[in-house]
Amino acid sequence: MTGAKMLPFLFEIGTDELPARFLPVERQHVAAGFAALLAELSLEHRGLRVLATPRRLAVLVEALAEQQADRTIEVKGPPLSAARAPDGSPTPAALGFARKNGVAIDDCLEMGDGKGGAFLGVRRTLAGRPAAELLAERLPGLMTSIPFPKTMHWGTSDFEYARPIQWLVALLGEQVLPLEMAGLRAGRVSRGHRTLAAGAPVEIASPGAYLAAMRDHGVEPDQDERRRIVREGGERLAREAGGRVVEDEELLQEVTDLLEHPTPFLGAVPESYFALPDEVIVTALKAHQRYFAVRRAGDGGLLPVFFAVRDGDETALDNVIRGNEKVLNARLNDALFYWRCDLKLTPDQHTARLADVTWLEGYGTVLDKVGRVGRLVELLWSAGLGDGGAPPPELLRAARICKFDLVTEMIRDGKEFTKLEGTIGARYAAAAGEAPAVCSLLEEYYRPRSAADGLPAGAAAAALAAADRLDTLAGCWLAGFVPTGAKDPYALRRHTLAVLRILIDRAARLDLAAAVAQALAGYATLADETRRGLALGEILAFARTRLEGQLVAGGVSQEAVRAVLPAHGNDPTDAVAWARALEGFREQPDFLLLAKGVKRCRNILEGRTLEAGELAGCADRWLAGGATPGGQGFAGLPEPAETALAAAVAAAVPGLLAHREAGDYIGVFRALSGLGPAIDGFFESVRVNADQAELRELRHAFLREIYGLFAQFADFSEVAPLESTS
Repeated sequence: MTGAKMLPFLFEIGTDELPARFLPVERQHVAAGFAALLAELSLEHRGLRVLATPRRLAVLVEALAEQQADRTIEVKGPPLSAARAPDGSPTPAALGFARKNGVAIDDCLEMGDGKGGAFLGVRRTLAGRPAAELLAERLPGLMTSIPFPKTMHWGTSDFEYARPIQWLVALLGEQVLPLEMAGLRAGRVSRGHRTLAAGAPVEIASPGAYLAAMRDHGVEPDQDERRRIVREGGERLAREAGGRVVEDEELLQEVTDLLEHPTPFLGAVPESYFALPDEVIVTALKAHQRYFAVRRAGDGGLLPVFFAVRDGDETALDNVIRGNEKVLNARLNDALFYWRCDLKLTPDQHTARLADVTWLEGYGTVLDKVGRVGRLVELLWSAGLGDGGAPPPELLRAARICKFDLVTEMIRDGKEFTKLEGTIGARYAAAAGEAPAVCSLLEEYYRPRSAADGLPAGAAAAALAAADRLDTLAGCWLAGFVPTGAKDPYALRRHTLAVLRILIDRAARLDLAAAVAQALAGYATLADETRRGLALGEILAFARTRLEGQLVAGGVSQEAVRAVLPAHGNDPTDAVAWARALEGFREQPDFLLLAKGVKRCRNILEGRTLEAGELAGCADRWLAGGATPGGQGFAGLPEPAETALAAAVAAAVPGLLAHREAGDYIGVFRALSGLGPAIDGFFESVRVNADQAELRELRHAFLREIYGLFAQFADFSEVAPLESTS
């Protein structure tokens, strides 16, 4: 502590109503930004809070230093090499630096930057400034840097903010800060609740009086308190009705951020609407209306009530409830109409109508997509996502009708019920008499709907989910909808991650290259082999980048991930196992000798490694003692260290292959580590680029075979320590 006087601080910015989705961004940015600003300005403080309602943002600090602490700064001058002449006298550059900073040359210091550089510098002590001045200068910049999703102009000013600013309050103790922003000067007058206090001016005597003054005028500024009122009010009312509120944290947060004075209440849902599936009723309550559903405490069925919150007190609450019920009934009437219309057709009849729905312009209809997904799911089932037998009939049936709900009135309405894709299909299928397993697949294959969502339950749902997403990925890629920067209109990143999560979660060994190629083959009439081949390479590279990110987020080092992906990236489940096994070896001395040696091989060969077609036979050649693809052996290598390395590698290969075949990747890396000293010995005593051309070529061929063998396990140069190469 500096001993500076500590005072409470308040800054409030009042606006027109902000959208609820803006408030979490606003609170988070201001909390972090204001704390960083105080640290930068060396202003000690305690008890920082950021409060926000739709009409105001407030920063409250329990105690803030009235005066900035004195600070010592270092001013960097010219490098010493340029500051001193050979005889040690100061150069003109040094004299100019001293003069510019108002000190004698003898008062300049020799300093270092910690990176080996030395320079001339001076230390200066800066007297602290009043906090009121500093905050008045810097707060407007912090407030205008909030990354709102959208901003706007108003009046004739170029100033931008999320909504027009109406007032400013800025107090340090009882002193008003000399702060101006958006053409307004800060004062001590806020405004009360728009209806309960008619937006009346509220004079704030000091920061400590802020919360009480606002509550006296109908505003609860503390979002945590509003959230508590909403949650506990809902629980109490639902309990009195014999049920419990359906938990929905997203909705609770939105409601909390929509209000300044929450008053909970219950409304009625006519039981005639209970012919609808529960999901439809819950969605109608939530979307646009922001009402919570209430379930019975016993069997969990929906109760004919809803829980909602008013921004105001209980005055004429009956009228408010009737108004909310009227709006809800209109939406449920629409839903009931859709439901009855949709049930007039069977899933097959709905599916036939998909022929009239374009999937992608120039890339066929949704019915075409259903056909491709059906063929692809059979291939995926036999290629690693199934049990090795024929696809179950329920899976084939679900694949045939998996998109039928897109043409139902409930979904194509294009409003709140579109979120029920899959779910509503399952309900219509059940009403049409489809098997429960088919209905379950229709709902499950949409998962995961987000990064936080669960995965499809069961192999059949996983296969259908992967087939649908791979077909979307292939078609969108061919159509040119490749994700770039923030643009990803068809959510291909999410679809790719979903496929990776499904494979890894199920430990499914699927050749992703073959699967994507099969998905692309579904577009053979629209894209020739060259285009499909180009797309295949790009999609696999795209998937590997997502896989790399997923593994690193899971705790595997980036070096280990990048080492294994070239060899195993087409099998995500296998790549995870290889990466985790490698992670345990990358710091071990013998393994690092091996990695360093492999890196030296790569550098010496300068890209002249084995061709892809020659790699497959590399292990067989080493099993026979070692030879080039042309059959030339390595008996002509004269140095003991190279004949020893050749013998060690040849001896290790059977064990390496056996460990790999058994899935014992730790055993693979342990065996490879045993070769570390031999490779290190080779590079320590052998001059690879010998003067004799024939010997030089033989040694290069020898290193190509070693590098080719190891490349089948990983690119060890990615985990090699940094050092100079021979």
